[in-house]
Amino acid sequence: MSNIDQLINTDVLWKLAREGTGRGVRVAILDTGVEADHPALEGSVKTCHDVVARGSRLVVQEAETGDPVGHGTACAGIIHDLAPEAELHSVRVIGSNASGTVDQLVMGLRWAIEQKFEVINLSLGTVQRRMEQQLRELVDRAYFEGLILVGAASNQNQTSYPSDLAALIGVDNESFKDPLAFQYRLGRPVEVVAHGVYVNAPAPGGKFRLFTGTSFACPHVTGLVARLRSVVPDLKPFHVKTLLWCLRANRDPEPAAEK
Repeated sequence: MSNIDQLINTDVLWKLAREGTGRGVRVAILDTGVEADHPALEGSVKTCHDVVARGSRLVVQEAETGDPVGHGTACAGIIHDLAPEAELHSVRVIGSNASGTVDQLVMGLRWAIEQKFEVINLSLGTVQRRMEQQLRELVDRAYFEGLILVGAASNQNQTSYPSDLAALIGVDNESFKDPLAFQYRLGRPVEVVAHGVYVNAPAPGGKFRLFTGTSFACPHVTGLVARLRSVVPDLKPFHVKTLLWCLRANRDPEPAAEK
C-alpha cells in the first residue's frame, strides 16, 4: 500500500459517492438531443437547445424536446439513473442523420461553458487533428473555470478530441456489474474505464434498449461526478480526478443494490 493509500479513507469516499444524488448540479449533455418527456427521465430535463446555422454563422437557440437518433436520450437516462436529482440540459449538436460538424460541437461546447454548467457530458468527438488546438483551448478554459468535462474515447482506439485532452476526464468502456464501478489508468490520456457494455437505457418513443460503446460509459462517470459535486459543491476538476483515482474499482466497491 502506498503512502497516499494510507492517507485516504476510501470507505468514507465511497459512502459520499453513494449518498450523492446530484442535487444542485446542472449537467449539460452535448449530443443528438433528448426526449425530455421519456418516463424514465422523470422531468429531469430542464432545457433543450439546438446549435443551428443562421446565415453564415452558428447560433444556439431554444428547441423543442426530441431526439431523432436516441443517442442523447440514452446518455441522459444513464446520468439520471445515477444522479436522479441533477438538472439535465440538452444541447443538440448532432442532427437527425446522426451526424454533425465539428464546428457545431465547438459552438455547443463554448456555449455550455459560458452558461457555466458544472458538469458537461461529451459522448462524442472528432479524430480531426486540425481541431485539437481549438478544442484544447475550450477544455482548458472549462478546467480553469472549475467546470468538469467528461468525454467519450474513440470506439476504434484512435486518438480523438476532446477525450484525449488532459484537462477533461476521458472515458473508455468495459463491462462492470456495478454501474458505479470503474478503473483508473494512471498516466494514460484516457484515464477512466467505465461500464459501457449492454447498458439498458431509455430509447425514443418511451422505450428501452441495450447500448454498447464508450458513449454510454461516459455518462456513468458523469453521473458519478454529479453525485460527488452534490455532496462537495466546490470540487474542482483536479479534485475530481484525484477522487476517481481513489475510488477505482480495484478497491472492491460494494455491489449495486437490486432494483
